[in-house]
Amino acid sequence: MNSVTMKSVAMKKVVLMAMGLGVVACAEKQPLSAEQQWHGYCVSVGNAARSITLDRQNGYEQQQAVEHAAKVEDATTRQFIAEIIETVYAMPEAELKTEPDAVRDRLKQQFTEKCLATPHETLPNYKQF
Repeated sequence: MNSVTMKSVAMKKVVLMAMGLGVVACAEKQPLSAEQQWHGYCVSVGNAARSITLDRQNGYEQQQAVEHAAKVEDATTRQFIAEIIETVYAMPEAELKTEPDAVRDRLKQQFTEKCLATPHETLPNYKQF
């Protein structure tokens, strides 16, 4: 086969794979159960803990974090965020700088687990963090 024919065959394969992926992506997805939605929410809470920790490590003042958190409309989310801010800003700065990635990951895990263990009746109205 010459190089033009090989390129043509390769392009046809790429087009077919792209069409296949398009069909799979357009397939109807099952709605998430309430438990799956809560899990997704809790992962977002953990991500917020990681982000708030990173902000503190980068020099953001607690007042800035509190002002930003006050803009959150959902009461459940606002409560989680307030607790995260309180926890993160209570930590000694030296602890935050010793192993910064490990601290962020630990707080992310801690707040994800805390959220998952929190009783809930309805899913909060939130935007993913």
